[in-house]
Amino acid sequence: MGINRTMRVVMSLIVLGGAIVQGCTGGGNRSQESSTPSTAPPPEPRSPSGTDASQASASSAPTASSVANPNDAALQLRIHVDQLGYPVRAAKVAVIAADEAFPELELTVVEADENGRMVWEGKVAAATFDEASGDWVSQADFGALQTEGAYYLTAAGMKSHLFVIGNEVYEELFRDVARSYRLQRSGEGIDDPKLGLKLDPGHALDKEATLFFRDPGEKRATLDVSGGWYDAGDYGKYVPVAAVTVAQMLLAFELRPKAMTELRFLYNGERAHWPGADAAPDTLVEVKYELDWMLRMQRADGAVYHKVSGGVFPDFIVPAVDVQDRRVYGMSTYGTAMFAAAMAMGARVFQSYDPEYASGLLRSAKKAQAWLDAHPKAFFRLDEGQNTGSGPYDKETDREERYWALAELLKTTGDARYGAAIAGNYADLSTSNPGIVGWSNGQLLGQWALATAERSAPDVKAQAGQTIVTAAELILKRIREDGYRSALAGTEYTWASNKNALAKSELLLLANELAPNEAYVAGAVDQLHYVLGRNAMGMSYVTGRGAVYPVRPHHRISAASGILVPGLLVGGPNRYLNDPVLEKLADRRLPPAKSYVDDLSSYASNEYAIDYNAPLFFTLAILES
Repeated sequence: MGINRTMRVVMSLIVLGGAIVQGCTGGGNRSQESSTPSTAPPPEPRSPSGTDASQASASSAPTASSVANPNDAALQLRIHVDQLGYPVRAAKVAVIAADEAFPELELTVVEADENGRMVWEGKVAAATFDEASGDWVSQADFGALQTEGAYYLTAAGMKSHLFVIGNEVYEELFRDVARSYRLQRSGEGIDDPKLGLKLDPGHALDKEATLFFRDPGEKRATLDVSGGWYDAGDYGKYVPVAAVTVAQMLLAFELRPKAMTELRFLYNGERAHWPGADAAPDTLVEVKYELDWMLRMQRADGAVYHKVSGGVFPDFIVPAVDVQDRRVYGMSTYGTAMFAAAMAMGARVFQSYDPEYASGLLRSAKKAQAWLDAHPKAFFRLDEGQNTGSGPYDKETDREERYWALAELLKTTGDARYGAAIAGNYADLSTSNPGIVGWSNGQLLGQWALATAERSAPDVKAQAGQTIVTAAELILKRIREDGYRSALAGTEYTWASNKNALAKSELLLLANELAPNEAYVAGAVDQLHYVLGRNAMGMSYVTGRGAVYPVRPHHRISAASGILVPGLLVGGPNRYLNDPVLEKLADRRLPPAKSYVDDLSSYASNEYAIDYNAPLFFTLAILES
């Protein structure tokens, strides 16, 4: 489209002393328990609309008809748009917000140049109260404007951030999100000419890691668990997170192979781990780097270890400076099942590019499944001291993950035994709401596999597909009720809420594959708009993209190098205040959708993780194609 994003803010990353050195501590758990409020004075969050949440309730607030003239200077409107923009022929909705009720307002869209020519005008209805944000809001629909260009939306003397209308508004974002995985590689140096980011390889000791516990089933004195991606803002690596991340990337590839094949984000020299991969798509080259590490985490009998990390969370240092011994921790049935599912998916996708590698993935998937069959009881190994330097990612049950593994093996092999195992033990999971896909829940992916597998029993195929469609309808209902068109209920502003919103986008897009419905696609796009600026904080939650975005994410590579890695989705608002920085905001009584702070030490709201980016990658892959 060639439109210059002149409003992009270039900000240097400032790292304050005394930062909380942690990460993924429940990151792990995304706990929904409210932390104990701190008595310390709350720091000011970096927020364009950080309104104090001790606002009047809907019943006590003034009505729209009691508000003064909307042009009165006392009425401070906030105009929230997708700060990247809107596709030409897509719906275009902005949210007008204020701390008090306001009546019907006139709006205009003007060109973002010296002339400021008006290109659209319209009205928004009187405000209604939005519970999750504590804002009075009204939605402005300017979808009739379908001329490419850069614009502002104005109302009552206020102006939005610049936004673009065009057919390539998310193209650079998609590349950034895809490349973010390359920049999380463990054991390889970074030399990124565009960012100017140059780092030595880190964690060479992963080649000779030691087990944290005595394992009679392991004969090796040391384990080579090198490679893979750092999970998040710290330097741990976790099998469940890896599995659900690569699974969503592989699913995007299966659904949109042409678009995925055309996506380019790797430089020369970044394919060395896959000899002969010159013709392979960048996405598969990158996914293979993670799959290779996952394979190294499998024990000879098929069981899979849980995670790799040091014994303490490192300071905000680059990977090469973190030279503590690396240990292999834990083992679980749920993690082994997620491993099996991801490997079975990989076997399908890689078959066309590297049949020998694909066969190896399938052997590993079957071996993991055989171990699961021999150990039918859910098991999660937890040793004292296991979580002192890494997140727990613990789960005591495993039904959803076993279901997913069997479904993927059925889809890949056509072996009726896997279908029979589902029918005998997990039939209820084909008809129950799948919830939010993530490191602790593979149910949606299992339903999708069964709904699309050639050898699924017809009744199972129909049930799984209908369950996804029914779940999509419930998500649409929530979107329609929300003032910002977020799919999140007030209770769902938890650890990783942004990821959860996009996971619902993913479900909507899968439902659209099964039962095409423009409303499903529109609802999915709404979640993209939400994380890119049309939210109560008035900011993009993706680093480096938009007019206002996180500049102090809990991300060690960005903090230690001084170069903000773009394309990282941070966790977002977390009403449960699960870190010390957020705890200090407790006496502000912030509403759920504003319980966020752009602070280096807020790992429960401002950390990036590979599984956060996964549904963003998936959503962009489907929409971009």
